[in-house]
Amino acid sequence: MRRAVKIVFGVSSVALGVCLLVFLLPHTLGVGWATTAQQIAALSGFNVICLAVVWLAGLGVHTITLRRSLPGLSIRRALALNLGGSSVANLLPLGGAAGIGINYAMLRSWGYDRIQITAFTAVSNLIVTLAKVLIAAGGIVALFFTPSFVDQLPTANSAGAIALYVAAGVVLLAAASCCYRPVRRWLVRRSHTVIVQLWRQCADVVRAGWRGLAVGGLGYPMMQAILLWLCVSALHANVGLAAVLAAYAIERTLTLIPITPGGVGVVETVAAAVLVGFGADPVKAAAAVLLYRVFSYLLEIPVGALVVAAWFTRRRAARRAV
Repeated sequence: MRRAVKIVFGVSSVALGVCLLVFLLPHTLGVGWATTAQQIAALSGFNVICLAVVWLAGLGVHTITLRRSLPGLSIRRALALNLGGSSVANLLPLGGAAGIGINYAMLRSWGYDRIQITAFTAVSNLIVTLAKVLIAAGGIVALFFTPSFVDQLPTANSAGAIALYVAAGVVLLAAASCCYRPVRRWLVRRSHTVIVQLWRQCADVVRAGWRGLAVGGLGYPMMQAILLWLCVSALHANVGLAAVLAAYAIERTLTLIPITPGGVGVVETVAAAVLVGFGADPVKAAAAVLLYRVFSYLLEIPVGALVVAAWFTRRRAARRAV
């Protein structure tokens, strides 16, 4: 019964994301999909290559966080964990847990024990989530110091109002997660010995690799912000860096709310609306955000799937050889 409920929930969430993307985005911004696609198709090959290089560089920077979270992890395996986990997480609603499951299986096959894997998961996800929260908080606070932005607050569908909605939603979700009783009961039931071992492992990891964790934790979102800025610039959306950073902050915030897989539909609409609120052309704003999401979200699904498939193939071959 639970499996059937999960399947229904998953299908419904994916369908909702597709509907939001197909209908909400053009309706909210008043743009058509044909004109938006034409903007993206008009990009030169040089621009696409530059965007791909920045995307790959961002993945490389993120491996620093993963390698410092698990001493001894190679760059190749860190990339495999990143892409494999992201592929599943981006494809499924509440896919973060499934992504962690894939990473767990991969790490176990490479010889890591449960304590090491749990500490790795805790530290790496804490760094990523903390970076998202800090970016979101900083972006929303910065918006209120922008005079043109403050003037928009009385309008319900303005960028200012959207930021307030998002901030309120994140606060409510954070409060709900802190008060979620099953999680609290699970923590209480855990063995004291396991908690102590895990705590010591996490402390050792942070103590030894805090510099790399800081570099990776800040560098990866910085590369993604640069990627969004390059997408906006390539499509000549004609907005300043502050507007791009505001849209990026909102986009990062919305990815914390798992309404649809990867926030599909919601993320694109709200981020593009923020750019429009700062004066960007609606068609170019929508095209820029969609192009950014192709690299930061969509492309990771097939690439990560290939990585997971290669890992499964090697694992089976190793078992047969034994």
